[in-house]
Amino acid sequence: MITPCNNMRSFKTFALIGLPLTLALNLLALFVFTRPAAEFFSTAWWSVWFPNYLVWSVFGIIGFASRGKNCACLRQKDGLK
Repeated sequence: MITPCNNMRSFKTFALIGLPLTLALNLLALFVFTRPAAEFFSTAWWSVWFPNYLVWSVFGIIGFASRGKNCACLRQKDGLK
Protein backbone atom coordinates (compact mmCIF):
# COMPACT_ATOMS: atom_id res chain seq x y z
CA MET A 1 0.00 0.00 0.00
CA ILE A 2 1.31 3.44 -0.90
CA THR A 3 1.48 5.74 2.09
CA PRO A 4 2.74 9.31 2.38
CA CYS A 5 5.85 7.90 4.07
CA ASN A 6 6.63 5.73 1.05
CA ASN A 7 6.13 8.73 -1.20
CA MET A 8 8.63 10.71 0.88
CA ARG A 9 11.14 7.87 0.65
CA SER A 10 10.90 7.91 -3.13
CA PHE A 11 12.69 11.27 -3.05
CA LYS A 12 15.81 9.32 -2.04
CA THR A 13 15.48 7.08 -5.08
CA PHE A 14 15.03 10.04 -7.40
CA ALA A 15 18.08 11.76 -5.89
CA LEU A 16 20.23 8.63 -6.18
CA ILE A 17 19.36 8.49 -9.87
CA GLY A 18 19.28 12.23 -10.63
CA LEU A 19 22.59 13.31 -9.10
CA PRO A 20 24.79 10.77 -10.94
CA LEU A 21 22.85 11.37 -14.16
CA THR A 22 23.42 15.12 -13.89
CA LEU A 23 27.09 14.58 -13.18
CA ALA A 24 27.41 12.22 -16.16
CA LEU A 25 25.65 14.69 -18.47
CA ASN A 26 27.82 17.52 -17.16
CA LEU A 27 31.00 15.53 -17.84
CA LEU A 28 29.70 14.47 -21.26
CA ALA A 29 29.00 18.09 -22.17
CA LEU A 30 32.43 19.11 -20.91
CA PHE A 31 34.64 16.45 -22.50
CA VAL A 32 32.70 15.22 -25.55
CA PHE A 33 30.79 18.28 -26.73
CA THR A 34 33.26 20.81 -25.22
CA ARG A 35 30.49 23.14 -24.09
CA PRO A 36 31.88 26.18 -22.26
CA ALA A 37 28.89 26.19 -19.87
CA ALA A 38 29.86 22.73 -18.66
CA GLU A 39 33.15 23.88 -17.12
CA PHE A 40 32.69 23.48 -13.38
CA PHE A 41 32.12 26.70 -11.42
CA SER A 42 32.37 28.94 -14.47
CA THR A 43 29.98 31.86 -14.79
CA ALA A 44 27.72 30.00 -17.23
CA TRP A 45 27.85 26.79 -15.15
CA TRP A 46 26.03 28.48 -12.26
CA SER A 47 22.98 29.25 -14.38
CA VAL A 48 22.91 26.00 -16.38
CA TRP A 49 24.10 23.19 -14.10
CA PHE A 50 23.91 24.43 -10.51
CA PRO A 51 20.07 24.42 -10.35
CA ASN A 52 20.10 20.73 -11.33
CA TYR A 53 22.60 19.84 -8.62
CA LEU A 54 20.61 21.89 -6.12
CA VAL A 55 17.30 20.20 -6.91
CA TRP A 56 18.72 16.66 -6.69
CA SER A 57 20.53 17.52 -3.45
CA VAL A 58 17.31 18.80 -1.89
CA PHE A 59 15.50 15.64 -3.03
CA GLY A 60 18.24 13.58 -1.38
CA ILE A 61 18.00 15.51 1.87
CA ILE A 62 14.23 15.02 1.94
CA GLY A 63 14.57 11.33 1.13
CA PHE A 64 17.22 10.59 3.72
CA ALA A 65 15.54 12.72 6.39
CA SER A 66 12.28 10.78 6.05
CA ARG A 67 13.90 7.37 6.60
CA GLY A 68 12.78 6.93 10.20
CA LYS A 69 9.81 4.82 11.22
CA ASN A 70 8.60 7.66 13.39
CA CYS A 71 6.82 9.14 10.39
CA ALA A 72 3.78 11.41 10.72
CA CYS A 73 1.58 9.03 8.72
CA LEU A 74 2.28 6.20 11.17
CA ARG A 75 1.37 8.39 14.13
CA GLN A 76 -1.92 9.36 12.50
CA LYS A 77 -2.67 5.72 11.70
CA ASP A 78 -2.13 4.69 15.33
CA GLY A 79 -4.18 7.59 16.61
CA LEU A 80 -1.20 9.28 18.24
CA LYS A 81 -0.65 12.99 17.95
